[in-house]
Amino acid sequence: MGRLFILLVLPLLLFGGSVKPFKWNNGESFLTFLERKKLPLSLYYNLDKDDQTLTEDIPYSANCQMVVNEKNIIRQILIPVNDELQLQIYLTKKNRYAMKVTPIVSEEYTETLYLPIKSLPYDDILKATGSKNLASVFVKMFKGKVDFRKGFREGDPIIIVYTQKYRLGKPFSMPEVHGAMVGINGKKVTVYRHKDGRFYDEKGAQYEKFLFKIPIKNPRITSGFTKSRFHPILHRYRAHLGVDFGARPGTPILATGDGRISFVGSSRGYGKTIKIRHSNGLTSLYAHQKSFRSGIHNGSKVKQGEVIGYVGNSGLSSGPHLHFGMYSGSTAINPLSVMKKTTEGFSGKERKIFIAIRDKMNKIFKKALAAKPVRKPYFDFHETYYVDPDTFKPKPF
Repeated sequence: MGRLFILLVLPLLLFGGSVKPFKWNNGESFLTFLERKKLPLSLYYNLDKDDQTLTEDIPYSANCQMVVNEKNIIRQILIPVNDELQLQIYLTKKNRYAMKVTPIVSEEYTETLYLPIKSLPYDDILKATGSKNLASVFVKMFKGKVDFRKGFREGDPIIIVYTQKYRLGKPFSMPEVHGAMVGINGKKVTVYRHKDGRFYDEKGAQYEKFLFKIPIKNPRITSGFTKSRFHPILHRYRAHLGVDFGARPGTPILATGDGRISFVGSSRGYGKTIKIRHSNGLTSLYAHQKSFRSGIHNGSKVKQGEVIGYVGNSGLSSGPHLHFGMYSGSTAINPLSVMKKTTEGFSGKERKIFIAIRDKMNKIFKKALAAKPVRKPYFDFHETYYVDPDTFKPKPF
C-alpha cells in the first residue's frame, strides 16, 4: 500500500452541510463556470499565468465536488486538474472566496487481478473492476500481438499487475500497469513496463508500434513535464502538463504522429492551439502558435512530420515557444515518454534492470496462476469531507 491519508468521515447532518458531486462540462471554460456558479471572476484573474493556463487542463467529465451549507451557500469546490493536484475554491472566515492549487487527498494500492476469460477481455475486466481505464489500457497493451476476437478459449487466464489511485474510495485517474499476461490456448503472452514507462516483451523488444517524434527540429527544452511540484520559494504547488520547446517565432511545428485534427482554434491560456487525435488513443496538443498552416481545419488528416503551424507567443506566454502536450483520454502524460527511441533493446546495466523487472513480474504471474485469487470488490467511503485549505487535510464540517 502506498501513501495513505486518513479520512475523517462523519454524517453531514450533524454539521448542517452536504456534498454535491458533479462532472466538469466538456468544453466549458473556467470563467464560464465561475459565472454560472455566481462566483467572483477575480478568482481567475488573480491567478498568475501558469495557474491560469492550468485551468484549461481540467479533464472533461472530471469528478468534482461542491460543499454547501444548510442555506445552500457554497463553502468549497474541488476540481481535479490531474491525479495529483486540484483547484480548491473555498469560503474564508471573512466570507470571501479564495482559490488555491492543492494536492488531492488519495490512497494508492498495487493490485494483482486474475480473471478467466468468459467473453471478451475488455468486457470481463470492466465487469470485475468497474474501470474502463484499466480495460482500455490492457487491450491497447496487446494490440497487434493478440487478436482477442478469436484464438482464445473460455477460461484462458488474464493477469494484470497495476497501481490504482483511489479518491474517496473510488478508482481515480489512469491506472499504472506494471505487467500483464494473457494465456491463449496454453501459450503465454506477456508485457512488462520498464522504468522508462514503456512496454516491452520478455526479450526486451518494445511493444508499441505507434511511436511519436519530437514536433520541432533542433529541440531545446525550456520547461519539462510535472504533475505536481511544491515551489520552495513561493510555498505553493505548481504543475506543468506538457513540455515547452524554446524556438524563434515562425519556426515550423511538425505533427508528432499520423492522426486527424480534432481542434483548431484559440483559447485565453493556450492561445492558438491545434489538437491531433492519433489511432492509438492518444491526443497531442500544440499551443501558443503564431499561425496555422494554410488548409489546416477540424477533421484534416495529417502525417507524421507534416507542418501544421508555426511557433509564436499567443495566449498566456512569456516568450515565443511551443507548449507540447500529450493526453491519454483526458489525462495528461509526459510527451517524452512516448517519443521514438534512437536505439531499441537493452544492454549492460539497463538490461540487468529490465531482467529484474521481468523476473519479478513472472513470479507474480506464476503465483496468481496457481492461487487463482478471487478479487474483492472495491471498498467505498462516504463521500463527505471538507479539505482544510491551510493544511490540505480532510476535516469534518
